[in-house]
Amino acid sequence: VAYSAARGEVPRAAVRVPTGRAPRRSGARAWRASEPIFAMVRLALVALGLVGVARSAEQEPSKIALMRVTSPHHLAGYFLGRLAPFASLPGDKRTEELTVLLPPGDPCVGFPKDFVPTGDFLALSQRGNCTLETQAAVAQKAGAKGMIVVSRTNNSSDVWSRGEPFQVPGVFIIGMRNITGSYILDYCKSHECEDLRMTVEIYKELGFFSDISQLLIVALATSLIVAGAFFATADLRLGSPIAPHSSEVVQVDGWFPLTFFVMGSLMLVILFFLMRYLIYVIMFGFCLGGTSTLTELGHKCLRYSFPSLQRRVCSIPSVGSVELSTVIALPVALSVTAAWIVWRNTSHGWLFQDIIGAAFLCFIQRTLRLPNIKLATVLLSLMFVFDIFWVFISPLLFQKSVMVVVATGGGTGESVPMLLRIPAIGDPLGRDRMLGFGDVALPGLLVSFLRRHDILSRRSGWAGYFLPSVVGYFVAMWITLIALHIMQIGQPALLYLVPGTLGTTLVLAWCRGELQSLWTGRPCTSNARLCQTQLCRYCPGGHQLSSSVAAAGMCDGCNKPVGEGEPVMDCKSCNWYLCRSCRPVPQAIEATESEGAGAAVAQLRQVQDLERSLATPSQ
Repeated sequence: VAYSAARGEVPRAAVRVPTGRAPRRSGARAWRASEPIFAMVRLALVALGLVGVARSAEQEPSKIALMRVTSPHHLAGYFLGRLAPFASLPGDKRTEELTVLLPPGDPCVGFPKDFVPTGDFLALSQRGNCTLETQAAVAQKAGAKGMIVVSRTNNSSDVWSRGEPFQVPGVFIIGMRNITGSYILDYCKSHECEDLRMTVEIYKELGFFSDISQLLIVALATSLIVAGAFFATADLRLGSPIAPHSSEVVQVDGWFPLTFFVMGSLMLVILFFLMRYLIYVIMFGFCLGGTSTLTELGHKCLRYSFPSLQRRVCSIPSVGSVELSTVIALPVALSVTAAWIVWRNTSHGWLFQDIIGAAFLCFIQRTLRLPNIKLATVLLSLMFVFDIFWVFISPLLFQKSVMVVVATGGGTGESVPMLLRIPAIGDPLGRDRMLGFGDVALPGLLVSFLRRHDILSRRSGWAGYFLPSVVGYFVAMWITLIALHIMQIGQPALLYLVPGTLGTTLVLAWCRGELQSLWTGRPCTSNARLCQTQLCRYCPGGHQLSSSVAAAGMCDGCNKPVGEGEPVMDCKSCNWYLCRSCRPVPQAIEATESEGAGAAVAQLRQVQDLERSLATPSQ
């Protein structure tokens, strides 16, 4: 019926036309429509209050000792140990710089009787055959301020046992794991601890409210969600340099969610068992994709800003012509990728990884497109289950959390690069705050769809769905960090992000009575309102309009008759077109269209004459 009505073959009354903007609501109904947003804000405030109560209830100081080696230079850095719970602590403040000395013989005997220390020092030894109390008393008698005992295992708590609580006045005891303590022991045995000096302090983890890195990772993720939506709707802006070609856009179909779920699970299991072999394949793919994405982005921006750079330089088989803008953008992209390769395991590598990741995530939104919220619901619901299973339930089958092991590199010494990283500001251990690409890309597909839907529906701000979904994502990110802080274990971020974005959108659409429009992907506006703008370059389905010659029918914008052969802006896939009154055409383009209109009409009439001649029976 819709096809026939579009061409004027049946009355327009037979076609259901989408309704216009929702009527103005009363104050009470408007409050109910916004209530999901405020409910999420209230939930976040309650959770923040619980964190404050939990932190204020902590009475015991941290038992982690942070040892900072200041000399020699090649050993300089931080080492971790564990303070014995029954020994005296070095105090809340950092100790003065202390010399580390190794007893020449049996640690249970200690230093010679004629030993005279030249200053404050720490006694270093391995766990002896005597009791720890005996070792501590020997160190205290020699004048040591404290004692570092290297465990025979990789558990620093094995230095002491539960059956020997004691306290030696003026001496603190630090247990170190064998794998790190042996490194210092070997140096002292070969160099007699000539110049080994360190300070000791109690490691205090940054408080939730004082951790600036958490604010930065939330701000970065939310900004990339918004930037991705900007990239995804570039084709709806006149003259945008990043607008994708129709051939570059991949429309998500009904099989995509299930395929992504199954293939993602299979890949996780393969990486879990074969990470030591595949980590460098992943890194190579990251470098290749990052270089390609950065080059493409630079190329498009340069050729738009500087038209002279569109000059063709050469032609490469299977690639095509190469413009000067590409030649300039490629070395810059290669420099960023090379910098990441060189500094990926240093304190500077996060910046280059985030630059590549940001470009990669934005181009995902530019390329993948959700047609409606029905597919968005299926995709995000499956990934909601995916994230929970591989983080929380997989340890029951694999003894470890598959997601956590894969994300941390599986003990290869390398980390998987598909993460956003922000260094811990004010944390001496330098543990980065990380967020997986999937926690931005998957909700980002929904947010990009909602931005496109708002543009087509001529909505903005709180009247649309884009801004509420971004706020929902922002709040859900904070709830994720609160859960991480309380539980102290890795969290599946989609457990909170899916309700924050998809849940907010569905409830809001249901309250506004527009769920059916979102479910089918149709704009919440009439065709007449859609065409009241010079930016109307697309049909209600979001496809770009192109110049064409009309068959006789009715304009989908103003419902006025369109004669056969008239130039129109047409969407072939949706059988939807606009007359020249609804879609004004600049004079330069109008002249070009007029030149080709006569030839097109002539061809159309030739085809129609041929059809009539074939349909006429021979005499």
